Amino acid sequence: MTDTFNRHKALIGRAIIAFCNDTVNDFNDVLVDRIPGEEYRFEAASYVEVPEDTTSAEPFTVKYLQSISLASIPPSCLKLKIKAPIILLRNLSARDSLGNGTRMRVLGIRRTCLQVAIMDKKFNGKICLLLRINFTTRDDDLPFILQRTQFPVRLCFAMTVNKSQGQSVEQVGVDLRTSAFPHG
Repeated sequence: MTDTFNRHKALIGRAIIAFCNDTVNDFNDVLVDRIPGEEYRFEAASYVEVPEDTTSAEPFTVKYLQSISLASIPPSCLKLKIKAPIILLRNLSARDSLGNGTRMRVLGIRRTCLQVAIMDKKFNGKICLLLRINFTTRDDDLPFILQRTQFPVRLCFAMTVNKSQGQSVEQVGVDLRTSAFPHG
């Protein structure tokens, strides 16, 4: 398995597809641990915007804010290793093929930026730098507005069915332990 991580092309056409974000996160956590090398952890800066019309706003604990996990924002604690596949969560530059859903491979890790190589047919191997950006939840996600500053990526050994739409993947593993149709 170690040899697979050393070859950029081996990761291009492979993915595990699952129906829930929790399952995807479990797969990604297990597989990133199997990559040899140093692990880097990036803690997000998260804070809450309290509406002005709120009279008694109790502060949220850091532990609670870190526990919030939504598909629209990156994880509070991002665990990465060099050679790990990641997926972009925001449209950054259409000209450079840095759009939501672009799969990449981590080449270098610094405190303030990630050096990545794009993994797709058209821009395969193109090297880019990613910086931390601000994410804000929508009004209907939570009863408050959460702002999180983090790298705009997630691990993507595995991804949800929704995120996999539009991806070119030749070898797919599908996790069928959970139902694809939860409402019957």
